Amino acid sequence: MNETNPNMLSCPSCQQLIDTSDLPVGTSIICPACQHTFSTWRDFDHYRLEKMVGEGGMGSVYQATDTNLDRVVAIKVLKRELTADRKYITNFLHEVEITASLTHPNIVHVYAFGEFDNQYYLVMEYIGHLTLDDDILSKKKLSEIEVLDVGIAVANGLNFALQRGGLIHRDIKPGNILFGQDRTPKVVDFGLAVTRETAEQVGGEIWGTPYYVSPERLEYKPEDFRSDMYSLGVSLYHAIAGRPPFDANTAELVAAKHLNSQPLPLKTYAPYVSDQTVYAIAKAMARYPEERFQSYNELVEQLEDAKRRLVDKNSTTAPTNIQVMQTGQADDKKMMIIVGVTVGICVIAVGIFIVLKLTGVL
Repeated sequence: MNETNPNMLSCPSCQQLIDTSDLPVGTSIICPACQHTFSTWRDFDHYRLEKMVGEGGMGSVYQATDTNLDRVVAIKVLKRELTADRKYITNFLHEVEITASLTHPNIVHVYAFGEFDNQYYLVMEYIGHLTLDDDILSKKKLSEIEVLDVGIAVANGLNFALQRGGLIHRDIKPGNILFGQDRTPKVVDFGLAVTRETAEQVGGEIWGTPYYVSPERLEYKPEDFRSDMYSLGVSLYHAIAGRPPFDANTAELVAAKHLNSQPLPLKTYAPYVSDQTVYAIAKAMARYPEERFQSYNELVEQLEDAKRRLVDKNSTTAPTNIQVMQTGQADDKKMMIIVGVTVGICVIAVGIFIVLKLTGVL
């Protein structure tokens, strides 16, 4: 990269300078001088942004390399306009500090937070970019056991964040649930997170995806962990049903349905789902917070019970196809054997008698 013009990249093969101003990070290009093919990148502080893996209302997420530590990371670069909102940045820095202290197998770990070129950024562990949203798009509907595993893992991660840092995520959706090694679900992007203390102060624009936003947030009412629980319930419903519980042509109509409509029962779209799973998801996404589970422990307990029943049901061995003879049938067969043996002995005896008679022995 040319230090005077960050958009001028040097071909790794022949060092020819190439203007990449109009090309997104990760675009494959051919060097006009030597025909070498390579992907564009962008140096950002001491990180090399190599590929965009996500984009949202607050900024873009890139796969990157930490050139100081020589490790692959994920970096979320916030939009420049957010820098002007000092109150937002101050609160965000506080929440990021708390989030960075969280170490849990179901939460993507935050490494660092900084500012470069008048843009704030967040550095996280990179675990790939396969999300629950990708899984739904690919499979249309996930199996009940897969969805239960996701629900248990995410609820445990959110409960840890709540208990250790008092954090409320505020943007739980399939796109913010990633799959790590061995398909371990991990919650990512606490970028909208608030603490219990600041939850009542949050207002303004609805950043979250309308399909998964809780009714109380749509009504600009105070939020607590049960708002995240609602969003998780809607996400699990979507994963099993193959469609969100509320759908419409516009975000406004989707929001109206969250507030004024009852979703069709989950079994409408997935009749095979167990009653325990249906109950857990329906209660998690109840219209009013007081009708939902009153702790993540209650939700996890219900989901684990549903999984245990499902596993027990699927592991039940079918009875072996063995013909069992009734008592009367056994006696009849025994008698037939005795008669047969007796007749056989008699036939042999008569045969011997005839032979001896003919030979003059008798």
